[in-house]
Amino acid sequence: MQLQWLGLSSFRIQTQQSTIITDPYADSFGVTMPKLKADIIMVSDPNNPLTNNTKRLSGEAYVITGPGEYEVRQTFIYGIPASHTIYLIKDQGISLAVLGPLDTGLNNDQLSKLEGADILLLPVGTLNKEQRTVIVSQVEPRIIIPYLYKQSKVKMSLESLDVFLKEMGIKEPAVKDKFVVKAKDLPQADTVVVVLSPTS
Repeated sequence: MQLQWLGLSSFRIQTQQSTIITDPYADSFGVTMPKLKADIIMVSDPNNPLTNNTKRLSGEAYVITGPGEYEVRQTFIYGIPASHTIYLIKDQGISLAVLGPLDTGLNNDQLSKLEGADILLLPVGTLNKEQRTVIVSQVEPRIIIPYLYKQSKVKMSLESLDVFLKEMGIKEPAVKDKFVVKAKDLPQADTVVVVLSPTS
């Protein structure tokens, strides 16, 4: 599985079978959504310009816009009801929790469905410290990828990445353009934080 951060709450997730794009956003937020081809598009909220700019993407994509269970190109996707839909992707022995632009805590039922996810995409800029702590401690991911935090061009009021990194005890994170991982390479002990540079 390969992950790239496209800015805001949008990611490009490449599996063996397909290219998944999450939450394509409108240009009104100060950054430009890349023009990419997708096989699957996952939309947290079809009524929110932060997540619904599917017209920017090309290809005959299968578009998922709400809760349910989906199997597309041998990839299993579970949409979980919340303030907007959150998703769990299972592919090639890896489970990936995608929280979208989450700005509220999750209840026990929602958390239980994400529990044990290997990789957690965590919107650190819209959640407060208590919400972040509860989600991380309940899910117990092996890898956390932070996103949707304060950046110079982004026209949103967001918490900075540094605050979250300090909470996690990380002083100088390694920043990657993309992250490639296989099930056999997932960390077995401590949770690892991977910081991605946006490609937008």
